[in-house]
Amino acid sequence: MQYMTREDRYIELEHMPNTRDLGGYETQDGHYTKAHHYVRASGPYLCTDHDLDTLYDYGVRVVIDLRSDFEKGVMKSRLAQDDRFENIEINLMDSQVVKVVPDEVREYRDLGGVYIYALEAHKEQIKAVFKVFLEHLYDCVLFHCSAGKDRTGIIAALLLDLAGCHEYDIVKDYSESYANNESINEELDKMMDEDAKDYLQSSPRYMMIMLDYLHEHYGSAQAYLESIGLSEDEVMDLKDSFII
Repeated sequence: MQYMTREDRYIELEHMPNTRDLGGYETQDGHYTKAHHYVRASGPYLCTDHDLDTLYDYGVRVVIDLRSDFEKGVMKSRLAQDDRFENIEINLMDSQVVKVVPDEVREYRDLGGVYIYALEAHKEQIKAVFKVFLEHLYDCVLFHCSAGKDRTGIIAALLLDLAGCHEYDIVKDYSESYANNESINEELDKMMDEDAKDYLQSSPRYMMIMLDYLHEHYGSAQAYLESIGLSEDEVMDLKDSFII
């Protein structure tokens, strides 16, 4: 199956909402993104044994945890405790004690600015994530943060833009997170200062701001990835492994 609906992409789990496949999106040249290759998710700290089995049966073998040390300490990953999965930790924020919203992004007016900040300030971490993807070109890789929305959303958007997906699909994929996360937003809310709670939103405008910046300053995700240290061959290998 090539085309997938939102319902097809969503992976129904008991306590791990916002888990969904990045497959089944049409590219601008008529291809489709491959299913069972990249899965984006919220934090696996409350997932059940049934959820772990479901993800394994789905094909997930590699997990990238994008959270800070603080988050991993407060909300321990059950995927990291299951030796059926290779768990790789890449802190996508500078501080070792960052909570859900780091101090250095408070100067930005909204999440669009935060995502631009991440693209520029965390190039080495983003490169490390894509190096893991390169090492597992034919595996099913799940990547997650706490809500599966911001850090996860940046990586998902770069993957979909690299594949050549339509911008409206990239934005739509991002904006699904808030509704998917209704069941965990209350828990995340407890970890946030009052003035940071707006960061739970996932307005389409935020992703449009990031994509506009990406395209204006780099031209494409492919050019961005090459600018942070991936070779042209490596980027093409990533792209070729993700489209059918």
